[in-house]
Amino acid sequence: MKTVIAGLGCAAIMVVSTAAQGAFIIEPNGKASANYSAGTGTSASTTAGSGTLLAPGLTPGAASVFGGEPYTYTYTPSADIDNTVFSAATVLNSNAGLFASGVTGGGAGVYNVYLTYPQSANNSGQPTLYDVDIDGIAGSELSGSRDQNILDVPNGLGIGLWELLGQITVTDASQVITFTIDTTTAGFVGARTAGVMFEPVPEPATLGLMGLGGLAMLSRKRR
Repeated sequence: MKTVIAGLGCAAIMVVSTAAQGAFIIEPNGKASANYSAGTGTSASTTAGSGTLLAPGLTPGAASVFGGEPYTYTYTPSADIDNTVFSAATVLNSNAGLFASGVTGGGAGVYNVYLTYPQSANNSGQPTLYDVDIDGIAGSELSGSRDQNILDVPNGLGIGLWELLGQITVTDASQVITFTIDTTTAGFVGARTAGVMFEPVPEPATLGLMGLGGLAMLSRKRR
């Protein structure tokens, strides 16, 4: 029995150590910008590199945008290869307790959906509304809202870092995921956006192997 557990432990450790940590990030003026589109009147923000955008994986100095809503981001797991590598347990947002999952994307499964935007005080269309659909079916996955005029970073759960909107379930890697950002009312500034990120979540079987790996290590120490 001990031999079996040790074997499973080695397999689990191998899974953790050989799997690349991946995520797919889309930015209006950086990574995968071809997967982004906006309405007319969108302007680039010259304050993108002011220190309010510290989300790991963002392109340094890439401008965020404001106005011209709605903003649309699209992601197809089978076609959009992970463009960001995180070390295991990379801190995505310490205020919100968010860490990188350490799983490679590109297939079916559960994905975390993140967003980030710069700190601001003059967004006129608040709250900002978020909607994630699969294959164009409205309301098929998740939605939410944010008050982008919150200036207190801790109370805003780390504005400028990655914020978790929620999770979606992809049943087919060829499905098109559409992330739309809009505002409640029209305005000159309206809303701001700096990027979104799709990150796969470990499957229960993988988590089980990781647990067995930990038990195997403890068993070896006791012997």
